[in-house]
Amino acid sequence: MRCFVMRFPEGKPKAMTFSYDDGVPEDLRLAELMKKYGVKCTFNINTMFYENGNEPENRLKKSELKELAENPLFEIACHGHIHPYYTYLPQVSATDDILKNRKAIEQITGKITRGFAYPSISAFNDISETALKAAGIVYARLATRNNNFYLPENWFRWEPTCHHKDSIKAYEEFSQITNPRSKPLVMYVWGHSFEFERENNWELIEELFEKCHNNPEIWYATNMEIYNYVKAFESLVFSANGKKIYNPTAIDLWGIFNPTKKAGSGKIIKIPAGETVDLK
Repeated sequence: MRCFVMRFPEGKPKAMTFSYDDGVPEDLRLAELMKKYGVKCTFNINTMFYENGNEPENRLKKSELKELAENPLFEIACHGHIHPYYTYLPQVSATDDILKNRKAIEQITGKITRGFAYPSISAFNDISETALKAAGIVYARLATRNNNFYLPENWFRWEPTCHHKDSIKAYEEFSQITNPRSKPLVMYVWGHSFEFERENNWELIEELFEKCHNNPEIWYATNMEIYNYVKAFESLVFSANGKKIYNPTAIDLWGIFNPTKKAGSGKIIKIPAGETVDLK
């Protein structure tokens, strides 16, 4: 059997996702730009500011978080209850902080939350990874960059492609890649929206949106949508002779046979949710 390679929805070979930290008021301006261009984003929130019914002036209001969460363009994910350095916490304290964060976000938004962004570059280690798993988190983004476009090998060490200040250059490289034989690619941009206000460069992110939003090769997704899609694809069941594929999930999936010079190679196959596809 030829290799069956994952493709994103509608057979797209690329995905693009954004991740912004701290839940600051500038996120609302960023969200409006994303709505304008149809770009999706994960906003990562600390929840200590909302204890005892507080509504802090320098953070998004609860009603604003809930409104963002109700928009399919956006995901609200965890960022630590108190924004701690998990490398300095014992296992029980790390787990407690993440659980507090998750429970608070779910109470505010009414949505199940399973995503996470580490609060600092040095905030992750084996203890924090174990704590995340214990708290029901399924992926965690690092506050670093790797300058590549690959899906993570370890979902608890998901390293972004770039910070937004380097995103134009990264996108130019990303948009020029054309290799239908490869696994699908992801461009992952992260940052803090207050940086645009502080550095007076909102035009930087809008320029990126203008460049990318009409690219027909790209699936725009939240962090969780990418995780869910990949995990669903990994759940595909193949018959022993490789001529049938069963999709046991609730997500429509796409794949492509590793293209060769043979007739019929490179054909995009859709495997609808809950159905079996006969490849003959």
